[in-house]
Amino acid sequence: MTPTADPPARTEASPGHVFVVHGRLESLVHDAAVVPTDDGFGLEPTWGPLLDEASPDALRPPGWPGPGYGRAADRRPVWFVSVAEGLPTEELLARAVAAVREAACAGLSAPTGHAVRLVALPVLGIEGGGHEHDRGEVVRRLLTAMSEVVRELGVDVAVVAPEASVYGAAQHVRRTLPAADSPHATEAERLGDLARRGELALFFGAGVGVSAGLPGWREMLRLLAERAGDAPPGLDRLTPLDQAQLLQRRVPDLGHHVAELIGARVRPSLAHALLAGLDCREAITTNYDRLYETAVAARGNGAPRLLPWEPATGGQPWILKLHGDVERPESIVLTRRDFVRFDAETGPAGALLQSLLLTRHLLVAGASLNDDNVVRLVREAEAYREDHGIPGPMGTVLDVGGDPARGELWRDQFVWLTLPGDDHDSRTRALEILLDEIGSYAADASSWLLDPRFDGLLDDDAAEVAREARELAVRVAGLGPEWGPLRAALKAAGGAS
Repeated sequence: MTPTADPPARTEASPGHVFVVHGRLESLVHDAAVVPTDDGFGLEPTWGPLLDEASPDALRPPGWPGPGYGRAADRRPVWFVSVAEGLPTEELLARAVAAVREAACAGLSAPTGHAVRLVALPVLGIEGGGHEHDRGEVVRRLLTAMSEVVRELGVDVAVVAPEASVYGAAQHVRRTLPAADSPHATEAERLGDLARRGELALFFGAGVGVSAGLPGWREMLRLLAERAGDAPPGLDRLTPLDQAQLLQRRVPDLGHHVAELIGARVRPSLAHALLAGLDCREAITTNYDRLYETAVAARGNGAPRLLPWEPATGGQPWILKLHGDVERPESIVLTRRDFVRFDAETGPAGALLQSLLLTRHLLVAGASLNDDNVVRLVREAEAYREDHGIPGPMGTVLDVGGDPARGELWRDQFVWLTLPGDDHDSRTRALEILLDEIGSYAADASSWLLDPRFDGLLDDDAAEVAREARELAVRVAGLGPEWGPLRAALKAAGGAS
């Protein structure tokens, strides 16, 4: 189990971090992945999208099962771990650690947008690996082991859990582990509490899509100019809106070209997944892509309603696409003319943003508040609040641009958190770490409490209380509707349905 390469350089300024993600491994951008299998190299169909539907023969590591783990035969950045039935927990975790270490030391180049390589893995062995009934012990030991690995190697690890109970248990375990110093720990707790109480709404922009490979505004214009053929001299001296307006003269179906460029990316970034994990009912974005929607759906409760094209009814989460949607190219707002017409044609959408500024705390991520239409809407909400004596900030901005002047401009309206880092990539990673911290406070960490498969996380007294509560859940199951609230509370904590 000795790594085949030297560990990556580690500095005290960039220690590794363990992220806990509620979602699916195949719905997350990563640099390397760890996938469970068995000694016979049987692969579950769920891993097909992650593995590009490649055949097992093309993927089976040489000499499999060998030491119980190995890299894909075609050298893609995927490591397989055999979680064969009856494998002791100690050996299961040793294989997982060895696979992560080998991935960290494999000399993989980090893609644009990542300051540190990210290795993603599920909670191994709890489905079909013989550890279905001791999930709590596996979660505890896996999180503990990954925390040691990231401290040693300086690589980031994302532990991905599709089930709410496993995710909640992982968040519980992480709270018991030594925490790294955080410059925004108090703010993370405040925002997490708001999310858990249903008082947090999201507003996000292009910054959350950088590590998913999506182009920024100026990069998008450059790519569109290439499609337009000969770009006129001095194009880059125009404002971005005027550049887009001129490009539309040469490429009349500009929105379709934008949709082609954006739609090529189908896997959400870590930031998308962490935002989705906050479980906010309302979200607004200026982005065209559907990566946030994909990240929400990966949590198992379906995609959010898409406003303004779908009704926001039935308690389902929703997202408002202020500037259009990739699957509706004609709706894309990009040019000067589009922005000028925005106010006249999308009044109700703007009013919806303003209603959140009055009724929720708005978490702004990956957006710098320099869109004139958005600024106008925010300033109008600010004036309304002042006229009616409504105190306090309207929201919190997570600034990845390193823009202190803009922070001072908005300091009376927003809590402005400038994220640490020497460049955009490092600040983007700081954003992801902060979102992960917020998620640890926002998570419902009680969803596993009465599930006997997680008893390994409870001390003797708590385990006895859980046993009695499970018995109570069985007793109230057949009682009348007046017992409904208690049944629902017990079920939410993992008790019998």
